[in-house]
Amino acid sequence: MDLKSLSIKTKLISITFLVVAVCATCITFLTLYQHQLLYKENLSRNLDALSSNLSDELFPHLALNEPELINIATTIMKLDRYQHIKYGVVVTSEYKLLAQYLNPKFTVSEADLAQTDWRKMINGDIFPARSELLQSKAIGGDEYKIGTLVLVADVDEQLALDNTAMINQLFPLVLLITVILFVLSHWMQSGFINPLLKLSELVSRVSETKNYQLKYRVDGEDEVARLGNNINNMLQTIDKQDIENKRHTTKLLKQQQSLKHLANYDQLTGLPNRKFFAELLKQSLLQAKRSNLTIAVMFLDLDDFKTVNDSLGHHAGDALLKLVCERIQSHLREQDILARLGGDEFTVILADLPSEVTAVAIAERILKSFEKYFYIQEWEIQSGLSIGIAFNEEHKLDAQALISNADVAMYRAKESGRGQYAVFEETMQNVQHRHMLIANELAKAIQHNEFKLFYQPKVSPTHGVVGLEALIRWESQFDGWISPAEFIPVAEHCGKVHDITRWVIKQGFADLEYIKQTLGLNLVTSFNVSAIDITKKAFIDYIQQAIKTNSNDTSLIEFEVTETSYIENFEASSDFFKAMHELGCSIALDDFGTGYSSLSYLTQVKANTLKIDQQFISKIFTSEDDRLIVESIISLAKKLNLKICAEGVETKQQYDFIAAHECELIQGYYFSKPVPLDELKVTVDMINHSHRFCECEQSVVHFAKKR
Repeated sequence: MDLKSLSIKTKLISITFLVVAVCATCITFLTLYQHQLLYKENLSRNLDALSSNLSDELFPHLALNEPELINIATTIMKLDRYQHIKYGVVVTSEYKLLAQYLNPKFTVSEADLAQTDWRKMINGDIFPARSELLQSKAIGGDEYKIGTLVLVADVDEQLALDNTAMINQLFPLVLLITVILFVLSHWMQSGFINPLLKLSELVSRVSETKNYQLKYRVDGEDEVARLGNNINNMLQTIDKQDIENKRHTTKLLKQQQSLKHLANYDQLTGLPNRKFFAELLKQSLLQAKRSNLTIAVMFLDLDDFKTVNDSLGHHAGDALLKLVCERIQSHLREQDILARLGGDEFTVILADLPSEVTAVAIAERILKSFEKYFYIQEWEIQSGLSIGIAFNEEHKLDAQALISNADVAMYRAKESGRGQYAVFEETMQNVQHRHMLIANELAKAIQHNEFKLFYQPKVSPTHGVVGLEALIRWESQFDGWISPAEFIPVAEHCGKVHDITRWVIKQGFADLEYIKQTLGLNLVTSFNVSAIDITKKAFIDYIQQAIKTNSNDTSLIEFEVTETSYIENFEASSDFFKAMHELGCSIALDDFGTGYSSLSYLTQVKANTLKIDQQFISKIFTSEDDRLIVESIISLAKKLNLKICAEGVETKQQYDFIAAHECELIQGYYFSKPVPLDELKVTVDMINHSHRFCECEQSVVHFAKKR
């Protein structure tokens, strides 16, 4: 039996029984042992007294010249009344056997006595057996010794009889005492252990049922009762904590579900987010591969969503996104999955396509639906949409590649104009690879000093060349000259445009002194900055340090910011404009007229010059609307006391029209294309000497009157 499995009560009772039994046994054996010692001691005293008495009686009979053998034998026969005496002998002074007594109960023969050496026996040289007790007494005393009386008594047999008698008398008493002690111990232990057992049972029930409202009934004020009170208090505390924990657990489960939903779904639209969309697309690709079905991904991007946010507020933008989701979803099939990647970008999984034509038809339906207005806060908003479609042909692509291809196709659709879709083709991938190659080489271009600054003159119809625009050019090691129209968008996309702008500032500011000394003119040089540049506060510090390093005249420095850049980053643009004005630099708004919210911000922007985009200049004689826009921009600038610069002027006819409307600055191939620094003086001198600007002023007036 395993002792560990026994209860405390059983263990204590067993231990008590064992202790009582051991104690009783020890006491019994100790009593018997003491009885044995007393018996031997008493027997020795009795033998001594008996031998003394008999020796006194034997002395007269042995003192005669002729010992009276009959009287001696008669005297020694008195030993017959003593059952424990084995034998007794009378030995002469010469140690010869004179008379003897043999107890018939014991097996002692006369021959054994006759052969005994009584001298050694009496002197103690020969010891009797362990079960025998020998007592010798000199007859006549030690002074008149005439013989010796030797008595030998049996010890074991008589002692065994006495022990048996004692045990028979002692056992009932010991048993009674043992039972009394055991019962008393059991009663005391039950009184002490039962409360503990009840506590143990309570703890077990609590452990099994998890019911912390169970209580222990407390009786008395002893330690067990205090323990019971403590356990009750502990259970009460645990019960409260358990209730609180269950409440927290319920709350945490709800939060976990909420976090799971937040992790997988867009909070605004409730659509799957980018992470969850990727997982769903992986599952759809596996299912399509097993079923040998066609699958496609559509990448959708809203046009000018930023304008809605800035014009009507983020609440309107959020409302527009919800309506866009509803409109897109209404044209999808039940098995299709719409997701929001972020901002104004959406993706769709088109599963189980019977053919590629189905995907194209869905895209056309969606684009058609976006021709209708969205109604938000009593505003009519028409939002454009660009869609890219990529098919997983022959199940070759993974989820990421399929999304990337759809993204590439979407950018191709956006380049084709608003409200378009494009299906991914391998040639688009080549363009994408080209962009990646350019992105990788841009960092090396700065390190290897592959960039160069070209300058294009800005001409006043009355004063000739009065300004320059610094334009970056890239003569790459891997592909020669690369157009800014190609590498600047890539730089903006991969985050390199800010480094390029810093290089332009550093190099251009260093060129300003050379330009002034070489040309002998105080020409205002303008530098283009991007939307990314003006949002970085450290960029202002960089400009200040560059001015300080080159000791530049800040009145000859101008920064050109596109209309879209300052509208999309109005607060940052305002801070940048303010800082530049404090430095003494001027600001020009580039590509003015191509945005949608110019007029609402123009009065709030501290600009010095408006630059008319070349797309209007190129159509002033073919489009009445474009001509009116140019005239309106010039008139508006003059009323706002702003300078006006027309860029992209390529013909004399365009020049005459712009000059007739008193445009202060004209820039374009009509005068010169951008030239490197070492050709700038020749170019400026040629412009100033080849055009008679004073005569031009008269012809301008005549032209204006004629019109």
